[in-house]
Amino acid sequence: METRDLDRVLFITQHFKDLQGLRYGVPLGLITLGLGGSILFRVVFFLAALLLVFGARRFYRRFGQVESRPIDYAAEISVFSPAGATPQLEGFRQVTPVTRHLFITLTLIMILFSVFQAFPRTFQVEGQQSPGQRPRITFQTSLERPWIVGSQPQPSDMFQPPWVAWIYAKVPARPPSMLRAVFAQMMYALYGSLFLGIWLWRDRRRSQSHHLAFAALLLGLSGLGTSLGYITSPDGEIARILDHLLPALVYPGVALLLCGAAMVLAGLLDHWQLVAALGPMAPKEED
Repeated sequence: METRDLDRVLFITQHFKDLQGLRYGVPLGLITLGLGGSILFRVVFFLAALLLVFGARRFYRRFGQVESRPIDYAAEISVFSPAGATPQLEGFRQVTPVTRHLFITLTLIMILFSVFQAFPRTFQVEGQQSPGQRPRITFQTSLERPWIVGSQPQPSDMFQPPWVAWIYAKVPARPPSMLRAVFAQMMYALYGSLFLGIWLWRDRRRSQSHHLAFAALLLGLSGLGTSLGYITSPDGEIARILDHLLPALVYPGVALLLCGAAMVLAGLLDHWQLVAALGPMAPKEED
């Protein structure tokens, strides 16, 4: 066996459960796709994902089962403590590598996303999410809250401390269309960090480059959407290439569609890689 083949077998064995795309990636993608539709679509896609999880579990059993080697904590600390494990260390569990990579990546990206969202240029999206209709970005000089500028205060204002009213008075209100655009950009950042964390956790292998490609695509869309208020002129003019990408940057339905499709495709590629490496399993011979 060549070194390259042995390395691939070791990688498949180490990530046997994680490469089962029909159990994880594809169902998560279907659920994400369902969130972008009506209630009927959500129910149908959720049931399809649930059935796929149980069906794929039986399918992958044909390839066998890989068990992770248990960690002997007492043996690891016996050099420092000849008497064995201390009672304080009993029941201690290490954080799995996938959790560590995903948590660190998600935290850093969400912090960066929050920094860029701290002082945005308030804009409003004109147009509805429909085929053939492109949105348009407009700006308003001031978006004040009626309960601040009005002469009659609202009943809920009497239960708010003065510093809350001061903050709301200093920070302009965001229109609902902008909040929907922020939600779309946050979905790109969330799924992009997920793909990036998976790629880092799987040793940045060439066979896992599709996760890096999806991460670059989704994080790039998140970055463009976050800076949308700065790269658009006050009269609403925007670069032609961004004009074609504008529906994906401001509509949550398009964002869920792209994130779900990327997750489904990544799950199918992982499944294909696992099946191609292990090959078809012959039925067991009876004695």
